[in-house]
Amino acid sequence: MVRGGGETFDLEMARHLESPECQTGFLSGIPLFSQPDTPLDHPGSSTIRSPYTGWFPWDRVWQGWRLRVWDFRCFERKVARWAKAHRDAYDIIQICEMPALIDDLLEQDLNCPIVMRITAPDYHDPHQAVTRASAIIASGTSIATLRKGVRPDAVNIPNGVDTERFRAGSHNFRSGEGIADADFVILFVARFHEVKNHHMLIRAFRRVLESIPEARLVLVGAGPLENFTRKCCRESDTQSRVHFLGEVAYEDLPGIYAAADLKVISSNYESFCFAALEGMSSSLPLVVTDTDWVPGLIGRDQGGVVVPKDNDAAMAEAICALQKDPERRQRMGQWNREQVLENYRWDTSAQKLLSLYQTLLS
Repeated sequence: MVRGGGETFDLEMARHLESPECQTGFLSGIPLFSQPDTPLDHPGSSTIRSPYTGWFPWDRVWQGWRLRVWDFRCFERKVARWAKAHRDAYDIIQICEMPALIDDLLEQDLNCPIVMRITAPDYHDPHQAVTRASAIIASGTSIATLRKGVRPDAVNIPNGVDTERFRAGSHNFRSGEGIADADFVILFVARFHEVKNHHMLIRAFRRVLESIPEARLVLVGAGPLENFTRKCCRESDTQSRVHFLGEVAYEDLPGIYAAADLKVISSNYESFCFAALEGMSSSLPLVVTDTDWVPGLIGRDQGGVVVPKDNDAAMAEAICALQKDPERRQRMGQWNREQVLENYRWDTSAQKLLSLYQTLLS
């Protein structure tokens, strides 16, 4: 129903696995009375109509999590019934977390391996689903947590990036948005959720404009806190220099990265961060908060600058310092590009996943 890092992983895995010997399909949800904002474009995909409350800021409302749980349980029960009705159409089921779904699927006696992907080390598992799945896959900080805990056999399937799509090159994004060639473009790609800390980024950008009046901030994504972020822009008088692009089609993202001068990540937490890889692959320098995993991706100071979490002054200072040093930005961008080419390619991760599938089926 939405497009983020987790969905990107699944779609890219499927794209690189697809062959005469291996077919992939998706089962996803669509809202009860409307169409999704980002339709799933994959051959063999199926959909289930289910209540969808992602538009509601459940993480900022008392007891709001109950609505989110109800949303998921409606979908999970329908998935299990669909899986039983189509049991001859697949050999393996892979799910992204949703621990209650393990119970529903096992009750159907499907007699096929069930692989669960964990996206964050603080996963919620009241059903002990992680111990009962046929295999667990993860990446980033999640792997260490799982291997030290209940699944020492967790398989590391690294996140990746399409290095052919995301690369430095020509673009027409600036002219379409009315951005001058001389403007300094700062890019942040993230859903509007509290953990991404857009509020801090807007405060930092207010400081940046005092030194770099030609700066522009481009925000890609949607979410329950988008209106709150727009309000922050109005209150800080930065709205004329901030571009809200909303949900952007995946094929249009590379052109936006290519048009930027700098990639920022203001999050309070990231278990891996696809957006960091996309910026690195696009030869951009990064300014990131000191989350568990992202600083390691950029080699701390080799591919960018790491600043303390929720510190708008430090974020602004790092942005301004890099704006004044184009040669340093170029060195950092080149280092980032080399890192993704060597370590974070989708085809390598897909082969690791295929090997796991083959082991389970044998």
